[in-house]
Amino acid sequence: MYERESEDFVVQADKQTSGKGRKNRSWESPPGNLYFSLCTEKTSLLPLRASVAVAQSLEDIGISPSLKWPNDVIVDEKKICGILTEVIDGNGIIGIGLNVRSAPIEGSICISDLLDTEVSLDKLMKEILSNFYDIKDVLKTYRNYSSTLGEKVKIKTVNGDFKGIVADIDEKGRLVLESGKKFISGDVIHLREDTI
Repeated sequence: MYERESEDFVVQADKQTSGKGRKNRSWESPPGNLYFSLCTEKTSLLPLRASVAVAQSLEDIGISPSLKWPNDVIVDEKKICGILTEVIDGNGIIGIGLNVRSAPIEGSICISDLLDTEVSLDKLMKEILSNFYDIKDVLKTYRNYSSTLGEKVKIKTVNGDFKGIVADIDEKGRLVLESGKKFISGDVIHLREDTI
């Protein structure tokens, strides 16, 4: 259980003109999708907690998501939600961009592609926030949704590229390869069986 702090607050946007993802990549943010940031207490598992909250909320409306480490929410092998976590003035800032009515980036997908019914942005945001605070075992739940555990991957980091089979996600949210090497960040590419 994650305690809701009295200082926590949420900022929601109808669209973003300067949205960004990891490594300052631009994030297209047209109207009709869900964009919000939560300011909360800094903890080591915030990115995982946020991605689980989104996954649970999608499952609640009939969509079957998976999580690609560290926090991409995937449906039918396409990205439906991006999450960026930053630390500012000692607080954790979680930015969530969920494709609801459009999929602006090539290779992405949106809720409207998957459901015939209209989804309320406000209701969906409240559901995500409720799930965020209610998750009791982040790691166990995250592992259940993970599409990366047990997979052969290439991890692109500032120190080079590394290949291996993913053995675990540890208590700090790090990706652990069978070799024992651990990663706190990096871009993960799932590889075919014959590439390692």
